[in-house]
Amino acid sequence: MRPPELFELGPIRLRRPRLEDAEAIFEYGSDPEVARYADWRVQSDIGPIREALAQRAADWERGEKWYWVIALPRDDRAIGGISCVPEGASAELGYLVHRKHWGKGYATRAVKATIAWLGSCPPFERAWASCDTENAASIRVLEKAGFMRDGILPRYAPRPQLGDEPRDAYRYALSLHA
Repeated sequence: MRPPELFELGPIRLRRPRLEDAEAIFEYGSDPEVARYADWRVQSDIGPIREALAQRAADWERGEKWYWVIALPRDDRAIGGISCVPEGASAELGYLVHRKHWGKGYATRAVKATIAWLGSCPPFERAWASCDTENAASIRVLEKAGFMRDGILPRYAPRPQLGDEPRDAYRYALSLHA
């Protein structure tokens, strides 16, 4: 199975990342507000971003993880990203958007497009995502995309910007063929 390399979604597009996206990704990846609930530390150097882009290309080719940048069609500059990790008949989603573009529905649109594609692929029956219990914006995105909260994951993951201790997360899931 080969995922689409491009989704044209009106005000945004999802596309495979390129090495030249590193600067744009660094811009939002180094913003403490964007990374507040992330499970990685705020970026202070562009080098790891370049390495991650190379790794994402390899992961894509192996079918282990697909990652698309969210870009505006007018300049094709990365303003966020969405990942999809296949796990048997399910897939885990994760996403983030540059703070300048919060509140515009871009994350919801990207999540909906990704789950629509997953639903068209025979092996996938379910999509899921997790988010910190205090991440109200991410909760809204998942619920607007049709996900239902199906549990709490105690001490799920540290959020380095908030401390070293693992924090609780909500688990959201969606049946792709309901």
